Amino acid sequence: MPALPTSSPTRAGHPSPGHSSPGHASPGHAAVPDDLPSAARGTSDARGRPLPVRFTVVLAVLVAGVTLYGLVGAPYPAPDGVAPALPDILRGQDLLTLLSVPVLVVAAVRARRGSFGAHVLWLGLLLYFAYTYLTYAFTPFTPAFLGHVAIIGLSSYGLLDGLLRVDVRVVAPAFDDAPRRATGWFVIGVAALFTVLWLAMIVPAIPGGLPEGRMTYDIASAVHVLDLAWVLPLLAATGVMLLRGHPAGPVLAGVVLCMKVVLALAMLSMSFAFVAAPNPAEVGLWGVIAVVSASWLVVGVRRSEPVPAGWLRPTLWP
Repeated sequence: MPALPTSSPTRAGHPSPGHSSPGHASPGHAAVPDDLPSAARGTSDARGRPLPVRFTVVLAVLVAGVTLYGLVGAPYPAPDGVAPALPDILRGQDLLTLLSVPVLVVAAVRARRGSFGAHVLWLGLLLYFAYTYLTYAFTPFTPAFLGHVAIIGLSSYGLLDGLLRVDVRVVAPAFDDAPRRATGWFVIGVAALFTVLWLAMIVPAIPGGLPEGRMTYDIASAVHVLDLAWVLPLLAATGVMLLRGHPAGPVLAGVVLCMKVVLALAMLSMSFAFVAAPNPAEVGLWGVIAVVSASWLVVGVRRSEPVPAGWLRPTLWP
C-alpha cells in the first residue's frame, strides 16, 4: 500500500521559497488557513502516523516476559477441586501469545511506514492482548500480576489512539467491493452463538451458585463478564455497521476479525499444547471460527483498493 508522505507543512511565519505567507494567497490561488487539517491542505503532518515503534517494543517486552514466566514458572494456581488442568491450559495460551509478539513488532514497523493493513493487524493484536490479560487479572495475585496490568493499560490506550485516529471517510471507499453483508452476518452470528452459550451456563447459576464445568476460580468468570459486556456487543455492533454501510464498519471488522483469528488460535493452542484429551466440540468450534475469520479477511483484502495516504489523523483531538 502507498506509504504516508513524510514532508511536513511549512511553519507559520517561515514560508519556503515559492509559497505564500500564512493568510495570503499566491497569484491564482486562494489563501489556505494554517489551522486546517493537513489532509485538507494537501500536505502530510509527520505526526500523522501510528504510535512510535518504541511503544510497541515496550509492550512486546512486557508480553514476552510474562508469557515466558508463565511457560517456565508456576504462576497459575489451580482452583481447588474444579479445574486442576487450568494452569496447563493457560500455558497453552501463553505459547500462542508469545508467538504473536514478533507479528506485533513487524506490524508496528510496517504501519509506521504507511501500511493501513498492518495498522489494522496491530490494532487487532492490541485488542487480543487487552482482552487476554483482563481475563488473567481475574486470578489470585501472582508475581506477574503487575505485568498483566501494565499490558492491559498499554494495549487499551494504544487501541483507543490507533482506532479513533483512523479517518474512516478516507478508508471506507477502498472497501466498496468487499463482502460487507456476508462479513456482517458472520460476526453477528458469532456474537449470537456465544451469547446463547454463556447465558445457558450463567442463568441456571444465578440464584447464587457457579456455572457447571467452569474453568475459573470461585468468582464470576472473566470470560463471561468481558464477552457479554464488551466483546460480543462490539461484534454485533460491527456487523450492524457493515450491513448499514457505515464508513467505520470495514475498519472495525478488520480489527475484530484479526482479534478473533488470534484468539481462536490461542484456544486451539490451549486445547492441544498441554492437555491430554482435547474436547472435540471446542476444537471444531474454534477451528471453524479461525478459518472463516481468516477467510473473510483474505477476501476483504483481495476485493479492496489501496487505501490512500491520509488515512490516519495527526492527533486524537484537534
